[in-house]
Amino acid sequence: MKYNNLLTLVILLSVIFLSGCRSSEDLIYLKDVSQEEWMKGLPEAETEYLVKAGDILYVSIKSMNPEVNTLFNPEEGAMAGASMAYQKFTTPQGAYLYGFEVDMEGNLNLPVLGSIAVKGHLQEDVEKIVQERADLYLKDATVKVKLLNYKVTVLGEVRSPGVYYNYNNDFTVLEALAMANGNTDYASIKRVMVMRPESGGKRTYLLDLSSKDIFQSPAFYLHPNDYVFVEPDKNKNFQLNSSAISVMFSSLSMLVAVIGLIIK
Repeated sequence: MKYNNLLTLVILLSVIFLSGCRSSEDLIYLKDVSQEEWMKGLPEAETEYLVKAGDILYVSIKSMNPEVNTLFNPEEGAMAGASMAYQKFTTPQGAYLYGFEVDMEGNLNLPVLGSIAVKGHLQEDVEKIVQERADLYLKDATVKVKLLNYKVTVLGEVRSPGVYYNYNNDFTVLEALAMANGNTDYASIKRVMVMRPESGGKRTYLLDLSSKDIFQSPAFYLHPNDYVFVEPDKNKNFQLNSSAISVMFSSLSMLVAVIGLIIK
């Protein structure tokens, strides 16, 4: 009778152990996409982000006269070469020190050009506004405006959580996860939350990365200052303790085998 009870216990533990194990399919992205499938109606790639107070912008105003250029771009003029300028603007510290911050009133204060209202405008519209002001002072001026603080925060079940900066006009949730070195084996890719700061508060979106439906979500393309949270799988604690459970299971199996030999 005791032997039968132990055998029943081992079988029960085996069922519990196997039921807690995850299939590799649980970690497959876009698994409902078929080969050579043509998906229509994808969202626009360009991020419709409106400049707000506290944003840091890169502003370049160039003309045919190098001496005049140093008046409008004093920081770039002080740098030795274009490569030095690039390195200074592509780090968080450089952006903070050498970029132009939009003040609390929503104005951009530039050398020579003075104060320009930019809050609530798209990046390309800000470029046009600065271009119009520069044309009053320079002939054939070339103006470039870029957002330097386009960052997202990736947290949760990823291998390298942290703050990541983007220097393209569009940035997807898949790219953000790739920058964080992908998800861990304990991640629930069906529950990835994007939190987006907006004027009235924060809006949240729940994405299922195993489905092609993510392409239809307004959160597929991230906005500056978005937060991405990868939730853990519901069986994470069981998976973390699976090694101990496996040892216990092996010990019980050996015990049952020994008892079986003794009874015989």
